[in-house]
Amino acid sequence: MQFRTDINGLRAYAVLAVIIFHFNQQWLPGGFVGVDIFFVISGYLMTSIIFRGLDNKTLSLLKFYASRIKRIIPALLVLTLILIVLGYFFLGPISYRNLSKESIRSLLFISNFLFWRESGYFDTSAISKPLLHTWSLSVEWQFYIIYPFVLAILAKICSISTLKKIVVAIAAISLIFTIYFSYQAPIAAYFLLPTRIWEMLLGGIIFIYPWNITKNWQKYSLEIGGILLIILSFFIINANIPWPGYMALMPTIGAFFLIQANSNSIITNNIAFQKIGLWSYSLYLYHWPLVYINHRYNLQMHVVTFLVLTFTLSLLSYYAIEIRKWKVKYILIAIFVVLIPTYGVYKTKGASFRVADRYNITAEEFANNYAGGGTFPSYQEEYINPKSTHDYDYTIIGDSYSRQYAKFLIDSNKSMRAWFADACLFTIDYTVIFQNTEFSKCTNFVDHFFKITTKETQTKPIIWIQSWDGYTLMPKGSTNFTSQVTLKNPKDHQSYFEFITKTVQTLTQHNTQRNIYLVGVYTRPNYNIYECLSEKGLSKFSEICDEFIPKEQHEINQYLKEIADQTPNIYYIDPDGGLCDDRGCRMLINNEPIFSDDGHLSTYGANIIGPYIFQEIQKIELEDKKL
Repeated sequence: MQFRTDINGLRAYAVLAVIIFHFNQQWLPGGFVGVDIFFVISGYLMTSIIFRGLDNKTLSLLKFYASRIKRIIPALLVLTLILIVLGYFFLGPISYRNLSKESIRSLLFISNFLFWRESGYFDTSAISKPLLHTWSLSVEWQFYIIYPFVLAILAKICSISTLKKIVVAIAAISLIFTIYFSYQAPIAAYFLLPTRIWEMLLGGIIFIYPWNITKNWQKYSLEIGGILLIILSFFIINANIPWPGYMALMPTIGAFFLIQANSNSIITNNIAFQKIGLWSYSLYLYHWPLVYINHRYNLQMHVVTFLVLTFTLSLLSYYAIEIRKWKVKYILIAIFVVLIPTYGVYKTKGASFRVADRYNITAEEFANNYAGGGTFPSYQEEYINPKSTHDYDYTIIGDSYSRQYAKFLIDSNKSMRAWFADACLFTIDYTVIFQNTEFSKCTNFVDHFFKITTKETQTKPIIWIQSWDGYTLMPKGSTNFTSQVTLKNPKDHQSYFEFITKTVQTLTQHNTQRNIYLVGVYTRPNYNIYECLSEKGLSKFSEICDEFIPKEQHEINQYLKEIADQTPNIYYIDPDGGLCDDRGCRMLINNEPIFSDDGHLSTYGANIIGPYIFQEIQKIELEDKKL
């Protein structure tokens, strides 16, 4: 097949968009659509190979799969091996075991299933997965396995003309299916093949139904239209839009136009983009692990440093690995050789023999031992240390940042009625948007809570603890996802605060005999304290685990305080009062972590801030009695 400089240049646009997006989403909010453009390109190239083979009666599935193995696996295998080796010296057991799990699934091209089950692509936890980006390679490989096999079988029972129509029909069905499931099951829609097939088949349609464009002005017009659609999508689309829904047509149709144009203009055919296009696969492979390292060790890389490292590693990968002619049998043997020790890492709990026995635990065991919430239930009304006839002293509501005090409450014999709802902000008339769709479980639970409390005549105080600043909200019943607000966007701050104000006011109006305590956001670490402790001694790079960090000033805390100052029976409590002093905010006590992850308190942390919260509540209650 003749080398297409326009397609090679299009790869450069796609990979640069992804790289910029991952380094700083605010710079290019829709940069992640570069992956969708890659899918269109892959579909075009694969369809051209398959249909040419069918037309000439020369299609060999073995040769097709062999060419894919040679093209994709060597560079990925080397990257995986590098990470496994480095992980031995730098990663604690939990992270190292997770890396081994990701590595095995990446090399078997099923990592998209792992990431689908564990998190969303835009979740904060995604940054802790060093091989998250391999999900797209897994989707492509699954397509490569199924697509030529199905076409080869169909070609035996129908004509090439009919086969082309079948490709179009499947693409249309997949697109309709995708638009529906992007709202109903957004994480599955993002990571799994069925909702990505149409993008690759769209590329295939370019080959089987090429446009006969002969005049240069028509080619340039189509090319410019395509590139404008792509560039606009980088800025118009963002992580809050259900993906890949109907908006995915914007960048993919742009790629469709550009490839159909088959132009040779400077837009794609310039020396910079031609080189970047050649290096695009290695650039894609190496940029994300650098993003992961930058975040994990809080290196705060400058963008120039990040790009220099990305390009340096990618060039080494391209010239030393990618362009070499590797034999398939040696590639397969190498995969087997790498998988054996990698699986050994997984089975030995992340090679836990490298660290002290106290760190010889899995992530699940860590959660049971350290997480303040333990296994206390969420999304149901529960009682903690109830008195006779289910009497209690306080009602506590909130998300996992409230539930994290469950062990402390149980052990300190506090008598509570608990309404815990993980990943749920208690708001009225507004819904939480979670994983690009309405989190209906949260909405229903909060509605039930307000329905119950509006009928009560209780005087028992309500303690409201939330991760107040970590949500995306939208007016209830709205289907316009552009109306979402989040504190991550400075323009949304006032709307976000108004949402919270209305909920607090509603809760107050229906509970005039109760004191309501709003517990703010505390200073959180920018790294996992436990992981840092477990890595001490592995390398000098990992030995600094701060006992104190500077106190953070949270805008939401000031706003909660203003609400409390202006509203009767509302009181604000700053949890940093139990965590911070002149030295800063405590991260460790007697070498024990205050946090179980990057935000939630461990049992040790809850046993410090918890007593402080109740000490402040009791002071206020005593003052009220005096009045």
